[in-house]
Parts: sequence; structure tokens; C-alpha cells
Amino acid sequence: MKKLFLSITLLGITLVLMAADIRFNTDPDEFLIYNRRNSKIYNYFLLKPNDSISCELINIDTLNVYSRAIINKGTSIKYNYKIKIGNEDIILNKSAELSEYSRGVNGESITSYNKYVTEIYEGKVNLSITNTSKYDLVYKVSSNKLTSSNKEIDYIRFTPNFYGDVKTLVLDEKEYTYYTTKSDKIQLTLEGPIVLKIISRMIFDTNYINNSGYKFSVLDNRESFAELTEQAYKSEKSWIKNEPDVIPSTGDVNIIKLPNGIHHISIEDKDKSKDLIFRFYINKASVEIGKQ
Repeated sequence: MKKLFLSITLLGITLVLMAADIRFNTDPDEFLIYNRRNSKIYNYFLLKPNDSISCELINIDTLNVYSRAIINKGTSIKYNYKIKIGNEDIILNKSAELSEYSRGVNGESITSYNKYVTEIYEGKVNLSITNTSKYDLVYKVSSNKLTSSNKEIDYIRFTPNFYGDVKTLVLDEKEYTYYTTKSDKIQLTLEGPIVLKIISRMIFDTNYINNSGYKFSVLDNRESFAELTEQAYKSEKSWIKNEPDVIPSTGDVNIIKLPNGIHHISIEDKDKSKDLIFRFYINKASVEIGKQ
């Protein structure tokens, strides 16, 4: 029995020693990306121009480096960065277009990702990444041996503190409560850290054809937090209860992450020619933390 226990103990130690890991020498500057197509949040880290970060790769067989650029204007760019693995320097030149489905959780416009893959033959080796471009770049470093860094978040519905009318949207025989603005705004008070999910829709008159899209602003404690622009398309599956003369658009989803502290959030719609409705969710974990 003692020999069996010893064997199991040694096996456990061996498994620990063999575990694959990526250990950063300093805490990365986290940058979260929300993909509206699959409703997942991806955990990247941010490097500004000329910034670097280093880490140690432990028992990694294949290294995957995903990169994206944050862009303020235009739809396509070229950027470059440097990777150093051990003593080998690698310069990577990339081109990318504005992502159709992904954006930063605070509304940042980002490109689609580029992926660099290489095999690692050493049990332990140092890796450094340097942003040599003029753009802010975001990265995700992973390996086939590591678990996914995609975050699954459970949400619960949240009612704003200040709003106009309540609209009932019907979709697949289910009813959903939406809110209109009052004095061009909807207001919520939240305590961070918390993740706020905003679903927005535009209301069309049945004979309305042209669509230039819509936009709204998010303010946090009276300071501009995000400017969000959406394209609206008439929904084929949903309608507004008791309002047969209007058609809602398909829902657009945006997610913002708020740090510690009290946040007085204001959703503002300044375009009086567009009728917008909103629905809000917060991450369930923030409520559970608050109860502890």
C-alpha cells in the first residue's frame, strides 16, 4: 500500500512538472473583445507603440500569437511587431481589415485577427513581444496544451433607474421588455466591477426604406465612455406588441466592462429622427459578489 501511495505521489509530482504554462513577468494590460456573432468575450492584452512584454513558455509544443490593431478611422491598415523566442528575433508584418463582428468591450473599433504559429522545441524558453508599429495592438498568446481563454458570462436582466416608455418586443413567442429614452437619455446606477450588456434596436415605420444606421453615446459619471454606431436591419421574426404600424430592427449587442466604484451610466440618443429602444443585462457574478 505504501509503495502504491508513493507511486501515485510521484506520478502527481511528474504531472505538475510537465504541466504547460505561460508565465508573464509582469501583469498584462487586459483588453477584452466581444464577438457579437458567437456572444463570447476574448481576453487579449494591450501594447502601445514601442511597448514590450515578456513571459516564460513552459512545456509548450505549439505557440499561437493572435494580434489585432485598434483603429480610429479607415477600414484597413498595415502594422508590424517583433517576437523574440530565446535568442531568435522575428519581425512580423501584417495587414488587417476592420472586424465585422468584434469590437472592444468599451466600444473600440478593432481589426480582424492575424495568427502567428510556431513550434517550440525547448521545455522552457523566454518569449517577448514588442509593438514596433504606430498603432495600439492587442494580443492573445496561447498553446494547444492550454485551456481556452474565452470567457463564458451568465447575465441577468437589469432595469434602468430613469427611462421613458416600456415596449414589449415579441420574438419566437417570448416577450422581452425594452425601454425608450426620456429627454434623450436612459440612466442606470451600477457598482463595479461589473459587465454591462446593452441590446439596442431601431424602430422603423412600416413604409421606411432608407437606413443610414443609428448611433448612441455611453457616459460614465458624466464623462464620455463610448460612442457606438450600428447598422439597422428590419427584423423578420420580432414585432412590438400592440403597435402594428412599426417594425423593430434586429438587436445589436454591445458589452462594456466597468471597474471598481459607483458608475452613473447615461445612454444618450441625440438623433431625434431615430426611435431607439434598449434592454440591459449585467453579469450574474457581480450580484453574487455583492451578496457576500
